[in-house]
Amino acid sequence: MRYFLKEPLLHFTLLGALLFSVYVWLDDAAPEQGEEVIHLTQQDVNWLRQSWERQRLRPPTDEELQGLLADYLREELLAREAIAMGLQEGDTIVRRRLAQKLEFMIQDTALLAAPDESTLESHYQQHLERYRTPERITFSHRQYATEASARAGLASNPLSPLGERSLLEPEYVGESPQAVASVFGEAFSASLFALKSGSWQGPVVSAYGYHLVYISAREPGQVRPFGEVRDLVLVDWQGVQQDEAKAQFLAGLMDKYEVVADGELAAAVQAVRKGQLP
Repeated sequence: MRYFLKEPLLHFTLLGALLFSVYVWLDDAAPEQGEEVIHLTQQDVNWLRQSWERQRLRPPTDEELQGLLADYLREELLAREAIAMGLQEGDTIVRRRLAQKLEFMIQDTALLAAPDESTLESHYQQHLERYRTPERITFSHRQYATEASARAGLASNPLSPLGERSLLEPEYVGESPQAVASVFGEAFSASLFALKSGSWQGPVVSAYGYHLVYISAREPGQVRPFGEVRDLVLVDWQGVQQDEAKAQFLAGLMDKYEVVADGELAAAVQAVRKGQLP
């Protein structure tokens, strides 16, 4: 027995068994190869809550928040597995979605700083035309099938031309350029608002034919007071901040990555580099 216990082969076998046992224990305790840790943080919870509040204009209930977290976890699991399988490679939709997500992150960051009233009032003063009510006019019209017949109608009775049969209303009261364009078309609306009041004029062409028009009243547009449009000014200001943040971020990326382009693509690269984005 003593001889057997002193046998080197026995020592080697026992040591091997011990090492194998330790290896098995460590292998069971460690994550499997390729396994990743998904760590949900309080920051994730805050982001989900804030996104809900922006869309619904109220905080989520506890049950709704639990549902948001469950959806987020399911999406994260599926997304990570898809990336591990290489499903994102060569996929235009995935590439666009990732770019869109990064844009959203940049835009959200740009909105962290709330503007004070002086900043909003300054933005308002710099863009007064944005907050002007549209000009409105009241006008009558007479419709003709051809330009020649319209001119003849105006020549025969310049004070009250008769016109031809039309399915349109003969008079429109207090209409804005947009409202006129919705009925007669953009070109007609632009021509109409460029005319003077108080006499029959034309012909003005539309999709329906040729029209003689008489503008009887005109209400000029007016700049709305700041207090009346403050919420709109805030939205406009936030849009400007988001656009500037995105332009600055893209400019940084252009410096980080070398972009080589030929032909028409070169102009597009320069537009991105200069911040000339659509």
